[in-house]
Amino acid sequence: MNRVNAWFYKQVAIWASVFKKNDIATEYWIRVAALRPRDPQPFTVAAHCKSEQGRSAQAEALLRKALEVDPEYSPAWFNLGFLLQKREDHAEAIKCFDQAARFNEKLDRAHYGRALSLIALDRSEEAKTALQRTIDLQPMSPYGYYQLATLHHRLGDEKSCIKLVRKLSKFEPQLAAQLQKETGVAAGVVDPFSKYRTQ
Repeated sequence: MNRVNAWFYKQVAIWASVFKKNDIATEYWIRVAALRPRDPQPFTVAAHCKSEQGRSAQAEALLRKALEVDPEYSPAWFNLGFLLQKREDHAEAIKCFDQAARFNEKLDRAHYGRALSLIALDRSEEAKTALQRTIDLQPMSPYGYYQLATLHHRLGDEKSCIKLVRKLSKFEPQLAAQLQKETGVAAGVVDPFSKYRTQ
């Protein structure tokens, strides 16, 4: 019976999230967690819902509960890092992203999150490495390319910036054109939608 109830509560939680009813989604994810106390996922998703409601302290408590259940659960480490990053606690956020990547090396979001906190702490070389890892894992990550190109530009490496803008233009031409405009580099990218905005 518990298994059936957990399945039902999970379906309600998922549909509540679809309709942005985070209070209901949280309630049902916590019901799932009560029936499956050795599963870190319900605690982690409930934490995300709490975070969406602006209840970061409650979200953090749920994430730490998920990590008590499974200290190697990468999504909980990632979400905890993201929560700490939003509070601008970048040093602690980096530790969490490191753990997320340790337990799932292919989690590109962990490398990206780590890079953003490294940028905030002015640790540019480490941030470059993390962003490069992001786009290695996710070759069509527009924001990975965007942040890496911006970082190269800030460090005075216009050649690398242009190369990244051109790569980005192959799958996100509008974002590449915006990046070209922001950095002022001459990458030869044309915004495909500019003609519609001038009419």
